[in-house]
Amino acid sequence: MKQTLNYTSKTEAQIKFSANKQEWEDAVNKVYEANKGKYEVQGFRKGHAPRRVIEQNYGSNVFMDDAIAEIANSAYKAVFEKNKEFDPIGEPKLAIDKFDDNGIEGSIIVSVVPEVVLGEYKGLTVEADFVEFDPKMVDEQLAHAQKHHTTTKTVEGKVSELGDTVVIDFVGSCDGVEFDGGKATDHPLELGSKTFIDTFEEQLVGKKAGEHVTVNVTFPKDYGAKALAGKKAVFECDVKAVQVPVVPELDDKFAQNVSDFDTLEEYKKDIEEQIKHSLYHQNENAKEDAILDAILGKSEVIVPEIMLEDQLNHIMQDLNYRLSYQGIQLQDYANYMGTTVEALREDRREDARHICQIKLMLEAIIKKEKMKVTEKEFNSEIEEIAKMQNISTEDAKKGLDSRRIERINSDILMRKLLKFLTENNTVVAKAKGAKKAKTETKKAEAKTTDTKSTAKKTSTKSASTKTAATKKSCAKTVKKDEK
Repeated sequence: MKQTLNYTSKTEAQIKFSANKQEWEDAVNKVYEANKGKYEVQGFRKGHAPRRVIEQNYGSNVFMDDAIAEIANSAYKAVFEKNKEFDPIGEPKLAIDKFDDNGIEGSIIVSVVPEVVLGEYKGLTVEADFVEFDPKMVDEQLAHAQKHHTTTKTVEGKVSELGDTVVIDFVGSCDGVEFDGGKATDHPLELGSKTFIDTFEEQLVGKKAGEHVTVNVTFPKDYGAKALAGKKAVFECDVKAVQVPVVPELDDKFAQNVSDFDTLEEYKKDIEEQIKHSLYHQNENAKEDAILDAILGKSEVIVPEIMLEDQLNHIMQDLNYRLSYQGIQLQDYANYMGTTVEALREDRREDARHICQIKLMLEAIIKKEKMKVTEKEFNSEIEEIAKMQNISTEDAKKGLDSRRIERINSDILMRKLLKFLTENNTVVAKAKGAKKAKTETKKAEAKTTDTKSTAKKTSTKSASTKTAATKKSCAKTVKKDEK
């Protein structure tokens, strides 16, 4: 049987194959021997009917499809074994070009991973955005904790001010017609929080419980619900209570209530240590990202379409998961954003391409540097896993399947590679007080298909209780956090 490999482009290859009459006959016989037990023929024990009898009973072409697959698979395997540079991905496409009494000719089209043309990846000097510790960060965290534990109390006869919370019932309408999401009862609204659109909150300042207020607002032009975007609306509001904030004192008692520490100073010291620990890892990620971006900028990395589509699938699956975690359906999210699921997918195409480029580039460096996971490194990793799970090393090994082993090897290789790159390149700070470094690095996305980002600002509960009067919906919060 003959087979030849031709590259039709940098991301596609064609395998031409042919089998003569005898080779075709051999393939049919092989398929017959492998499958004859599946056919029942009267007068013969199952699996003992001759080929010609099965063909008479089930049709002359009964073994044809499997025989074609046998020849194509043999050609594919032969090309794969002979050509070390051949790196196919995805499902191949089979076409039969000729089929007659003299044999068969066909072709297999398959996507391939193109060769990565690496630029310099050692001896570089690159800039990165680092974040330095500032004592104000501790104060900000304390203020956040203080606000989180602030309560409210109702004051009879109180005239509302900015900073107070009003409990209201409201009904919204446009041109006299109520709209979905524009109605709520016993809704607590902190005045000045900028939670609601336009001047909604300001119009409730100076009011007392029992008052009725007509609030006139205009929805933003970029409001998520396209039916309301840019429109004037009226909200009929009944003020049911005015509440003032009860802010806890920042003292030892506060520290005891919100932490495991006895004094405020101990609590503050712990906050400082946590911030510094977080900044260290954040800056390490920024350093690694800067190196990877610099190397990618000097390299040529072409992404096969099939790989790009697969990465897009993972991104959309992750988005769908995070939305569902908040009780939101992907289609509903798309509708609210005034777009389609297909458009959302397309918006993420370049992000997916970049992730694939980083992944291919890293694999190329690993290959060029001949990096491998040693048995000692693998066993050390298993020992660490066993310690974390509080089990024996033997039990940890018993619980490993091929997929888990592959993931462990990938993690070890990634650490070795990043250590190698940071040791062989120099990273300098771009500027003091530079913008915040990303906590999710490209290299993390490239090494795994499990994206880990989460929409942190909106809980499941709050997502389900948002109203049309709110300035930022749960959907917008997700979009902001996922980028």
